[in-house]
Order: sequence, then C-alpha cells, then structure tokens
Amino acid sequence: MNATSAVLGIKKIQGALKILAALQLTAYLWPQQAQVQDGACFDYIIVGAGSAGSVIANRLTELDKATVLLIEAGGDPPVESVIPGLLPFLKNTEVDWNYETENDGYSQQYHKNYGVELTRGKMLGGSSSINFLAYTRGNYHDFNNWAKMTGDESWNWENVLPYFKKSERLVDPVMLHSSARSFHGTDGYLATTRKYNEEVLKYFEAFQEVGNRIVLDTNGDTPLGITECMFNIDNGVRQSTAQSFLHPIKDRPNLFVLKNTLVSKILFDEDKNAIGVEAILENDDVVQFKADKEVIVSAGAINTPQLLMLSGIGPKEHLESHNIPVVSDLPVGQSLQDHIMVMMAHKMGKSPPPKPVDYSYIGSPLMMGYTSLNKSKNYPDYQSINFIMNDPTPMLQFCSFYFSYIDEICQTLYDKSIGKEVLFSLVILLYPESRGRILLRSTDPKEKPIIYTGYYSDPVDLERHAMYVEDFAKIQHTEFFESVNAERVEPEVCGCENKYSTEEYWKCYALCMMVSGYHYSGSAAMGVVVDSRLNVFGVQKLRVADASVMPKITGANTNAATIMIGERAADIIKEDLFLRSRC
Repeated sequence: MNATSAVLGIKKIQGALKILAALQLTAYLWPQQAQVQDGACFDYIIVGAGSAGSVIANRLTELDKATVLLIEAGGDPPVESVIPGLLPFLKNTEVDWNYETENDGYSQQYHKNYGVELTRGKMLGGSSSINFLAYTRGNYHDFNNWAKMTGDESWNWENVLPYFKKSERLVDPVMLHSSARSFHGTDGYLATTRKYNEEVLKYFEAFQEVGNRIVLDTNGDTPLGITECMFNIDNGVRQSTAQSFLHPIKDRPNLFVLKNTLVSKILFDEDKNAIGVEAILENDDVVQFKADKEVIVSAGAINTPQLLMLSGIGPKEHLESHNIPVVSDLPVGQSLQDHIMVMMAHKMGKSPPPKPVDYSYIGSPLMMGYTSLNKSKNYPDYQSINFIMNDPTPMLQFCSFYFSYIDEICQTLYDKSIGKEVLFSLVILLYPESRGRILLRSTDPKEKPIIYTGYYSDPVDLERHAMYVEDFAKIQHTEFFESVNAERVEPEVCGCENKYSTEEYWKCYALCMMVSGYHYSGSAAMGVVVDSRLNVFGVQKLRVADASVMPKITGANTNAATIMIGERAADIIKEDLFLRSRC
C-alpha cells in the first residue's frame, strides 16, 4: 500500500458513509429543528451546541420557566460520529469546519501545504462529536494555576472537581470497585469507561523499566503514570455532549434547537447590553433573535473570537482595519494555545494474526502516559499517547490522511514496518509558552479566519519538547523492546540523521514530526477578555463559556475541562439570576 492509495481508500469509505447519511438513520436521537420566527425572544441564547454549549443548554432548561435557544452552525451527528471505530472518517467532511493554519515558514514544513488542518466538529456536540473520545481532565496544578491567574479560588482543583463529578457517569466496573471511585461521578450524563487489553501488559513492563508507574487512573490524585485510557464510550456509542446532554432532554418544551444556522453578529443596545443575535439560516435568510437575559457564546476557541470580533469586541486597530465599529477594545484571539504533538513509531516483533475490527472502540489498544523529568515533581511535563497496531496500515492512514504529513514521511514509516507490530506514539508538549492568534480575514462570517498557530515561536518550547521526545525514546532500550529487536523508524527526509542522538538531532526531529494536538484554547481568556464569572469585559449580558476562556491550557486533552466549564458556567448564570431576582 502507498500513501496515496491509503487516502483514496478513506475517501471512498467517506463517500459511502455520505450516502448512508442521507437515510438519516440517527435522526431520532437528536432534538428536532425548532420552528422559530424572525424576531422571536428567549430568556437565553446559546451560540454553539458543542462541548460546553450543550451542557449549558441542558442545565439552564432545568429552570422550567426559562426559555433557551441553542443555535448550532452544523446539523445532526452522522453514524460515523456515533460509532467510535468510525471516527477517522469524520475529517474533511461536512461535519468538520476544515480550518487550515497559515504557513509560518518554520513549523509545519513537513505537512501538505505547509500547514496543519485543524479539525473541529461542526454538528451537535461540536468537537466532542469528532474527537478521539479520551476522558482526561488535567491535574490539580492546572486548576490551582487558573485560580491564581484569575484571582478567583472558585477555579481551583478542590472547587472544580465537583463539577467534573457532576457531569460524569462512571460505568467502568474495575474503577467502580477501586479507591479511584471517590474522584469520579456516577450519576451524571456523561458516561466514562475503559477497555482492557492484554496486549498492553508487555508494554507496561517496558514503561515501568524506564521509571514510569503503572496506575489505574490519572484523573484523580495521581496525575503521573501510564494507564489504559478512559473514554467517553458507553455500550459501543460515542458519548458526545450531543448524546449525553441533548439526547435525554430533546423533548423539553423550553429548549429550542436551531441547526444549520450560523450566528453572524451579537446585537447590542446603546448601553452595550447584549440583546440578541443576528443569524444566517440554511436558506441564507438573515434573521434576528432577542435575548431577554443573556447571550452565551460557546462557539469554540476559533469561532468564538471570530464572532466576537465581527460583533465589535476585539483589538481596536484590527477591527478598525475592517471598518467594524468598536464596542469593546479587548485582546480577543491574541493568546491562542494548543498542545504540540511529535509522532514516533517503533517497529516491534512480527505482526500477530489479524483480528476483526471492533468498531465499538477506537480500533487499537491504547496506553496513555504522563511523565515528569523531575521525579520530585508530582505533575507532568509531557503526555504520551501510544497505540499498539497489529500492522503498519493504520499508521499509514493516520500519518497521511489524519495528520497530513507529506507522503515521503508516511511511506517511509510504512515501508520500514511491513510485517511488524507497531507502537505508534504521540509525545505531547503539555505546557507551551508559545502563543498563536486568530484574525478576521474579512467581515464575511462565512469566510474562515486567519489562524497563526505560533508553534515553537518561543524557542524554549522546542528545547523542552526535544528533551521530552528524547526521554520517551529511552523505551527502545528496555528488555522487552530488545527481546523483539524493536527499532525506532526514522522518517529520513527530515535531514536529521547526521546529528543522531545529539540535542540538535532531537530538536530537528521534533520540528519535522510535529503536529497539532487539536486542543485549541485561550483565545478569549479569563482575566483579559472575560472575568472569572465569564462576563465579557466592557459590555453587559454577554458571557463566553468554552475552551477559549482557559487562561492556560490544561495538561491533558481539553474536552473534559471544557465540559466542566459548561457545568460551572450554568451554575454561575443561575446564581446571578437568583441574585437579580431577589427583592
């Protein structure tokens, strides 16, 4: 197989799934399209039915007398979103925003078109309907740091843990009968579980040999160690926020869900109160809806800053360059953060006999690790995600299609691994110092914004990442790896070979093999764009609640923390409603 045929094979399957989508086999799962008139008024308008927005809609409609309009630019999740094993086929489809980054001339140079394709969900559930389903919260250090940065202790670990537990419904039988249970919820909407695989045991021994602990859970009081990952899966079904938080309440009479509708502007009165939104319907009609109490923007770390700037909230000079009247001069879009991953592959022993694909899971046994170079520190420097692949075909598909590396890299990795089991790893820089930015390309809300990732723009990030990749690569010298003559597969085209095993080599390798972690955040951060109660500075009755408000990216996949933000936002809104309502 070659890289081109791997991509074509995926596109053929996507074509078949598109035909299947026309049958609307999963339509019964989701809220029906609301019938609302131009000018209709609601208590709350939520922009974006993603990881946070769906949660907020659920919690606010617990108030019987509150009417909630939830507006989503996409439609219903297709069957390949519902079935976990079909997730690779969601990229570059109608349910993906299909964003691309700008070429910075430095990073991303070994990707097609010299940029990274930033996959984001454009459907109910948002990116929780398109992601890799991992349930990882972040650690106590992350949230204690948020509290320090915002000056608000309500965001510290002790105070956010109840919100993680509130949303969660742990169904894993092993964890339910362990000491880890005290850190997890069992009565929430969001199912979490694990899949146990015997294949991981030999790798666990290798990770342990290089100094890692083997732990049951990294979401509680032990954030360091190697474990089998927790997933948002239940009975073979993806637990997106659409499945978990919208499906159970789809018939609530005070919930109005408007799909395939793009919010183009937030409307303000002369006193800078948010009074509603302007939106573009599927038929391109432009309508307005009014909000009596609040507008909540939960459109994600790319769309949220775009919408705020289109509405006059953003950097004054940038808005004026597009002739947008300035409502509030704020650094919107100016602190974009993302995890950077470096791909690494080890060819192991002979490929085992093929097994039937289990589509109720993600396809390959997976181990997740959190490692600190300083063994006296009890939170991680880097994360590793490790797939055990029976043969290199899935690696070729991930490399060429999902991560969009150039064919020369992917083909080399595949050709050198034919006939072998593969440990396919992603070594992740958890706490980047580099910052990117999001700018308007035009005032057309349908035109994609300009995205500068800023990857490695702070030199310390590349230096640290190189150290982490080198540290991870020590696994090659363990007893198990040597017993099967394991080798790290070199991509060759990077031009790093002459510097092998030096500091410069690992920096060269990281720069060549880097890719987005798809965890965009911080673009409307607490402390600079919103306050710690998520109110946008300089205006009233407008909040932001999604990954864009994170003052610093968490040391984990960001979906669980975004759901927590949604839970916390809903309670804050209810608290403020109660305070305003008192006599």
